[in-house]
Amino acid sequence: MLPFQAEAQNKETFHCEYCKNEFQATVATWVDVSRTPYVKTMLQEWEFNMIACPHCGNRQFSDTAFFYEDFEEGLLIAVFPSIPENHTSLEEGIRQQYGYYPAIEFFYDMTQLWLLIHLQEYYKNNKNRLTQSIIGKGKERLQKFLLFLKTDPLMIAIRETLTGTLSGEKTGADLQDILWHALVKIEGGSPLPRDRAVFAGPLAS
Repeated sequence: MLPFQAEAQNKETFHCEYCKNEFQATVATWVDVSRTPYVKTMLQEWEFNMIACPHCGNRQFSDTAFFYEDFEEGLLIAVFPSIPENHTSLEEGIRQQYGYYPAIEFFYDMTQLWLLIHLQEYYKNNKNRLTQSIIGKGKERLQKFLLFLKTDPLMIAIRETLTGTLSGEKTGADLQDILWHALVKIEGGSPLPRDRAVFAGPLAS
């Protein structure tokens, strides 16, 4: 994604993890996926807000906080790749400023956003899952997703498996398996038939 295609952007100074030089790069600080749906693909492929060092060419994740807006879902998520020290006051300020959104959430792990998008796309594209699901639809289903992302201990294993898949230490089959367990838990333990790949993205190969 080109930075000017984002709703908001910012030029920041970064430190290269490889050659140790400092450089400036422009990153997105606000995206509305209703207007730019390809951002979902970039986030799923772990390519969003990736920056390249002009000195050595090394690519790295910017670790920049940003707002993820889904206007159609009435959802605004403030995404912080790590927990800031003043997160309580930050949350309070964001709620005061953007309180007109039907739903405001805070993610402190990119895995949460990755899995939210995955779940939304999976239920949207899998007709069997839609007809057999017992968790409702629309806002009801979204709330079930968010509750799982924020409270379920299985998220730790999902994070570790996703990280391992990205580094090549684990396989797409490992990711498929852990995501299937997540779906079963989200559905309240309902033993629905595993009739297709749970994850069909580029990491599945």
